[in-house]
Amino acid sequence: MKNLLTPKLDYVFKMLFTKDTELLVDLINSVLDLSGDKRICSIKVLNPGILPETIKSKFIILDIRATDEAGRQYDIEVQVKKYDSWPKRVLYYISRMYGNQLKSGDEYEKLNPVIGIYFQDYKQFPKYKDKFHFCFELRDEECPELRLTDDMSLHIFELPKFDQLEEKQPADNNLNEWLHFFNHAHEEKEESMRTHYTNPKIGKAFNILENLSSDTEVWIQALEREKALKDEISMLASARREGEKNGFVKGVVKGEKAGFVKGEKTGFVKGERLGIEKTAKNLFLLGTLSIEEISRATGLSIAEIKAFKSE
Repeated sequence: MKNLLTPKLDYVFKMLFTKDTELLVDLINSVLDLSGDKRICSIKVLNPGILPETIKSKFIILDIRATDEAGRQYDIEVQVKKYDSWPKRVLYYISRMYGNQLKSGDEYEKLNPVIGIYFQDYKQFPKYKDKFHFCFELRDEECPELRLTDDMSLHIFELPKFDQLEEKQPADNNLNEWLHFFNHAHEEKEESMRTHYTNPKIGKAFNILENLSSDTEVWIQALEREKALKDEISMLASARREGEKNGFVKGVVKGEKAGFVKGEKTGFVKGERLGIEKTAKNLFLLGTLSIEEISRATGLSIAEIKAFKSE
């Protein structure tokens, strides 16, 4: 059997869960722990298409936007790399999804809940070694049982931690089976891939993943997507190194006047920002990305990027 593509690649993940929405429904029900008459029955994907030029584009997010029969909206994404502005970016996305539901003159009662579901192939919160699932909601600091509203929540799953803690988790749990699938589908042996799972939807996911993996065009596009992501990581790392270099020089100069340690720290922060601003300006001048996409990639505000027009 040909090696399978990894579902942790955003391109493969989106192809997999938009080809058969039953899989997406099961995944969401598993994440939200919905059962009985509370389970979601159907879902509509709002952005199923993947344009050829998108695959090769750096700083493009291949998420899945969906809505269920109750009107609840979902943003679902697999993230393979870590960068500092990700929490701001994802909060911006969720907030915009929530606010864009209303048209001029609409009542606030028309707003439906927005739920973010994010699978990360890295450790977002490394200090919390025994926890791989985080759920953020609008709760009171002193009375966490008191929620302002149920309209906004973010679920974050750290896949490397789940791998380390899997032996302690219930084996017949749908969510845990999906997380195991994400981590190991591409390396499962043919004779064991279907017997490892009790959830029939994951067997269906394997069938689709096999078909995708045997499609030469899909395989080539997956390789192109991997290359684009590696190029993005390289570009951001280059910007960071340039910032560190500039920061070191500025730190030495400031250190001579105001204390080396304090000057070095100040210079590092300023220098790193200079490197990020330079990268953002170069992307802006290239004209291949929108201002919003550059903002998501670099963490700079839209207003800061628009200011490049006047320079």
